[in-house]
Amino acid sequence: MFGFFRKRSTQLVLGATALAGGAYTVAVFSKSPNNNAEYNKAFYKPFRKELEPPPSRESLLNRIKSTPKYDVLIIGGGATGTGVAVDAATRGLNVCLLEKTDFAAETSSKSTKMAHGGVRYLEKAIFKLSKAQLDLVIEALNERANMLRTAPHLCSVLPIMIPVYEWWKIPYYYAGCKLYDWFAGSQNLRASTVFSREMTTAIAPMLNDSELKASCVYHDGSFNDARMNTTLAITAVDHGATVLNYMEVKQLIKSPENKVLGAIAVDRESGVEYEIKATATVNATGPYADKILEMDEDPNGKPPKTPQFPRMVVPSSGVHVVLPEYYCPRDTGLLDPSTKDGRVMFFLPWQGKVLAGTTDNPLKEAVSNPAPSEEDIQDILNELQNYITFPVQRDDVLSAWSGIRPLVRDPSTVPKGLDPSTSSTQGLVRSHLIYTTETGLVTISGGKWTTYREMAEETVDKLLKDFDFGRTLKPCQTKHLILVGGEDYTKNYSAKLMHTYHIPLTLAKHLSHNYGTRSPLILELYVKSDINKLPVVLAGNKSFTPSKDSVTKNNELSYASFDEPFTVAELKYSLLYEYTRTPADFIARRSRLAFLNAREALRAVDGVTTIMKEELGWDNSTAQRMREEARGYIAKMGLPPNSEDSLVPNSNIELLAGAV
Repeated sequence: MFGFFRKRSTQLVLGATALAGGAYTVAVFSKSPNNNAEYNKAFYKPFRKELEPPPSRESLLNRIKSTPKYDVLIIGGGATGTGVAVDAATRGLNVCLLEKTDFAAETSSKSTKMAHGGVRYLEKAIFKLSKAQLDLVIEALNERANMLRTAPHLCSVLPIMIPVYEWWKIPYYYAGCKLYDWFAGSQNLRASTVFSREMTTAIAPMLNDSELKASCVYHDGSFNDARMNTTLAITAVDHGATVLNYMEVKQLIKSPENKVLGAIAVDRESGVEYEIKATATVNATGPYADKILEMDEDPNGKPPKTPQFPRMVVPSSGVHVVLPEYYCPRDTGLLDPSTKDGRVMFFLPWQGKVLAGTTDNPLKEAVSNPAPSEEDIQDILNELQNYITFPVQRDDVLSAWSGIRPLVRDPSTVPKGLDPSTSSTQGLVRSHLIYTTETGLVTISGGKWTTYREMAEETVDKLLKDFDFGRTLKPCQTKHLILVGGEDYTKNYSAKLMHTYHIPLTLAKHLSHNYGTRSPLILELYVKSDINKLPVVLAGNKSFTPSKDSVTKNNELSYASFDEPFTVAELKYSLLYEYTRTPADFIARRSRLAFLNAREALRAVDGVTTIMKEELGWDNSTAQRMREEARGYIAKMGLPPNSEDSLVPNSNIELLAGAV
């Protein structure tokens, strides 16, 4: 199926459109200028078509060499680490952040994608009379509003429906929702309400309504976690921080008095070793915080020869799955308030798909990029089946992943050698902990995505209290700081992109909701050449020539249909502006393709690798290694066991070029 656009002038621009069923098609069509000059001037005013890229990786590495001492060294580039970097840099501190792999490569890309206070924590707070649980809810509700304000392009309000199948539970759930509103105070998003059975089924026709009585609806926030993480990293760089991914800390630098003075790190791309000294060192490695604490226990700052059980972090794994969009309403989430094992389960619209989860399983230790088990995937599907009228199929799972929650406890109270997997993690509070060792190493861990900003503020406050930076610094700036891409953003920004670049709504929404006011930077690349307009899944097909294989007699470009609107222009933007270093960085964390559709992600590996090889100057062996690493990463993302036979490599894609 193809979409065609009428030629209205000789000036051609390539755009993208979505057909029924979500298919993605690219077509060339014309740009018709608006004759109202004053209207155009006002309408397009916020667009920034030119913006200098941030310092290159080489420039940042040279900055490390030329900087004798930083104010703050942050180890870890997840939500907490980049949040601390933004807070510290905006106060006037000279900051260096080192991330072993990529921003959001671990826990920070594998959340439930909710900016929320936590309705289940509120229930526990009331029935267990727990002040700690209640404090966490109130803190998170305040920070939920901050996320929506500081990153309006990445965060949005999401109604969440609780189906009720017993009459007595209607007032129970409604009272809980109204308490949730009340504790949010002036930061409340929208008032909770009750929908009748008829209204509920009209909004969610996929629900099993045989015993349905009504539904309660409350509101929380939804966001793109990995893109939020990258945005924080770029915001920190914009405020002068030195932020580097693929820099592995091998050893802490210690003084003769056993005080931490910084770290020795290795550039994982070149193998070059760097010595970074700092007045204060922050361990923000999330579920891996104990690894750095173990280095700190050694007088020479080296890791132990024998691995130990974690003492600060009690790791727990949570599995999520992604399903087609018809598993829940387009603009409303569903909440299962009581699963068989006493948890809650969310089914949420996210990036045009449905996100379902999560499980909760204690672990002995945090491992990198764990694969979700079939048992956990089936548990989620079985819970969903309780609410859905049609059969829930395993083959409908587009992607799945397992993330590690960094639940924490004070390590000074835990004896060495205690196995953390011997106890349940459900009763632990998701609050954070700032812990300073005798050597001066400051560790921040725990908490959750929603509270990242307050965690960062408290950490930097702790640094200012405990360390002398030799000058007066600003107070915290992050409550009102708009992150990159959020400046001048409005909710109708996608319409402005459509009118300026004459692209279809699907592409405009994708860019505006993920890049905000930086979208024009991608679209300026997009219009420069036919290659930049290609879906990344086609970019590696050497036999494909856009001008030869796709231009029809009507001067329109048509490619085979694809489900996801990720173009070569978006990839090139990420290389220029977002420190993308591997195919997995783009496929999994900049574009989120691997999290949305693992099959399509596998098809895109060759194309993304081909473009990156050209842009970054890789040799053949490096390109092949990167290709294999990306495939290995995606292979762990919940594809059905028998799905390999159905995957088609790029070289075998049949192009429906020139069909009319």
